[in-house]
Amino acid sequence: MRRPESFGGLAGLALLLDQIARAEQQPVDTVWIPDTNARLSPSTMLREFFADPDIHVAASQYGEDAYRRGWLCLDRVLTPAEHAVLVDAAVTWSRTDRTVHDVVAEFGPASVTFGDPDPRRPKTLSYAGSDRNAPLVAFHLGPARAGTSPNSEHPPAVGALLLGVRVCDEFLGRWELTPHGEAFLDAEPE
Repeated sequence: MRRPESFGGLAGLALLLDQIARAEQQPVDTVWIPDTNARLSPSTMLREFFADPDIHVAASQYGEDAYRRGWLCLDRVLTPAEHAVLVDAAVTWSRTDRTVHDVVAEFGPASVTFGDPDPRRPKTLSYAGSDRNAPLVAFHLGPARAGTSPNSEHPPAVGALLLGVRVCDEFLGRWELTPHGEAFLDAEPE
């Protein structure tokens, strides 16, 4: 679930979730990902613009659904107070460019990391409390900048760059792209 690229990619993730659903002997009509308008969510539409995203962004979406069903074990469960502060602050805090190190310094270790654990690689850090109906907060990060020229106004990043945060994956939900994330959307495909 956390690193599907190591186990067959997104197809492997779908097979895993199908096996878990079968093992729980769900009613025949039950699906593990609700067949709603989720495929039209902001995460899905923005996924193609993020660097190497089809793995970690999609895994975080599947992971959120698995968490809600009790299938995903968290590395860290936020207290209700920690979770409330995070939900209230995440969107506003993410309006400036940040790195993975900034996220961890501000909010502590993630409840679950989707993607490569290398701090320079793209990933999604997700934070959750014990209430599986409460919002799961996801910080989507792109690769660290390789370096800059001496004339550049941007110093080299020492960690993956924050592209955006989502507190709720609905059209009118709470999403914020950083200036770096906006630049990804505005960039011409190579």
